Amino acid sequence: MLCGVFSLGAEGITYRDNFPNTHRNTGGNTADIIAVAKTQIGYTELSTSTGKPLAKGQDGGYTKYGAWFGAPTTAWCAFFVAWCANQAGVSTSVIPRIGNCASMVNWFSKRGRYFPKSGFTPKAGDLIFFNWNGGSTAKHIGIVTGVKGNEVYVVEGNTGSSVGYRAEAKTRKKNASYILGYARPAYNDSSTYVGSYSFAAYAASKYGSGTYSSGGSGSGASTSHLSVITATAESIKAHSATLMGRIANSSSYAVSSSGFYFGESKDKMKKRKVKSYTNQKSISLSLSVNDLSVDKTYYYCTYAVIKGKTYKGPVYSFTTVDDRPQQMVLSENHITLAIGETGEIFSAVLPLNASSEQTKWLTSNEMVATAQNGIVTGIGAGNCTVTAKSDYGNVSADCNVTVTLSPVKKINTENVNQTSIRITWEDGNVHDLAGYAVYRSTSPDAVFTCIGKTTTKAFLDSSLEEGETYYYQVQCLGVSEEFNSEMSFYAKETATLPTPVIEAITQSSPSVSIKWGKVDGAEKYYIYRSEGTPYNFRLIGESESASFTDSRTKNGKTYFYAVSAESELSKSKISQNISFTCREIAPPKTDYFAYFTQKINPTFV
Repeated sequence: MLCGVFSLGAEGITYRDNFPNTHRNTGGNTADIIAVAKTQIGYTELSTSTGKPLAKGQDGGYTKYGAWFGAPTTAWCAFFVAWCANQAGVSTSVIPRIGNCASMVNWFSKRGRYFPKSGFTPKAGDLIFFNWNGGSTAKHIGIVTGVKGNEVYVVEGNTGSSVGYRAEAKTRKKNASYILGYARPAYNDSSTYVGSYSFAAYAASKYGSGTYSSGGSGSGASTSHLSVITATAESIKAHSATLMGRIANSSSYAVSSSGFYFGESKDKMKKRKVKSYTNQKSISLSLSVNDLSVDKTYYYCTYAVIKGKTYKGPVYSFTTVDDRPQQMVLSENHITLAIGETGEIFSAVLPLNASSEQTKWLTSNEMVATAQNGIVTGIGAGNCTVTAKSDYGNVSADCNVTVTLSPVKKINTENVNQTSIRITWEDGNVHDLAGYAVYRSTSPDAVFTCIGKTTTKAFLDSSLEEGETYYYQVQCLGVSEEFNSEMSFYAKETATLPTPVIEAITQSSPSVSIKWGKVDGAEKYYIYRSEGTPYNFRLIGESESASFTDSRTKNGKTYFYAVSAESELSKSKISQNISFTCREIAPPKTDYFAYFTQKINPTFV
């Protein structure tokens, strides 16, 4: 196994990478990320004082995954997943470079690619999220490598083991309470990056859906057991090059012949055998071709013969040139960003041994997006073209960029009455905004339906069912539909009676009388009181009218009162509390002269 050496810090601590990624990418994202993750099984946190693996129960050590993020001693399960995706050639638009599990869930949720575990069937390549205490926030993440029956096979980083925290292969039960859900990345498994050598050095294809037989009526062997892989041509010079390829044969049949097809035309390639009969499971192939013409394109592919049948890998091409780049390739040909969001595009020149000067990044409209060193930033809603250009060789490549409005940041809901809810929101978009669309649903998991559009940051939803809970999302609308923002997170509110408003509190010793505004539709009111502080409210009575007399009061004490209304279908929120301090009320003065006069002579006066 190869071994790399890394140094960190002024102390000169050496960290040996005894688990390098030895997988050679095939171009199939699902297979590659799983294969990369498996090469890391056993990697353990390293001591920051000795550079050696930590023992069981110890934590906070160095990992190369954290170092890749710039946080070498931080919890690293999400770092591990992002690192494996990067090594597998998975675009950050498919699996983002995010080091936080909850943020990863939010990222996939916004793109409609996160699914709660209930009713969801995971498959290889999915990301799995956990919360060991049964909470709703993701605390741990892993990569699903397979599913069988009720078991999910996972590779996880930063997980406990018989030694220190490490990368481990785990078996989880699909119905385990600690599993929150899954993300299904939009892997690029359906296409091959033919020619984009820097980003998919190997493209594997599995041919045929039937079987090839050993003869007679015996059982056949599925051709899916054979992968014929065409690899990047190496050492390309003006008159020579080295063809590279590989064969993976997990069947029980020998490869009788293997090598390359090579020629100046895809349709006229000639077979060049490299190896004869072999039972090897993995066959590496290379072939030097000479006497080539300068500035000419040649085509080649790997082949393997089993039981007289020939299987070919994808056709690659190369051009013999001088040291100037002949082609610029980009990792993306189209990206979509929101205003303020950034994305990364990788560039490379072909052939691989060409001399490359610094790549310049240009944009056709800096009011839409800017580009610097491959980092593209959305500025305003619209379309533009980002160009990577090398003056040496005069080669360039374009990436189309669509910038959408940024999503609404926060939604506030207010229950107006039993049939109306007011929705308001915050929005950072300033330019290119045509308005807003408001969506509603009666469940966070159901389809949200557009209920109206507005140019203000407020919307009144009327004619609702009393007592029903509603969920709302808002979308920013651009001048064209393609510039619309993603949906906001949802907010919910229940249509109930409006909250009563206390209008007056009076005292007639020793009682306190409370009056409030009548609530239409209310059949009953509940009165709450707290003594001394506005925190410990208790129900003290009911009333069918908009008033109540509290006779259980004491002079000199302060009371806080609040009221709620109720109908057959709903109950309002409790009103804002109002305080009242009971005071001593002197008895009325007696006119003793008039009193005795009336007693003695009632007709006097």
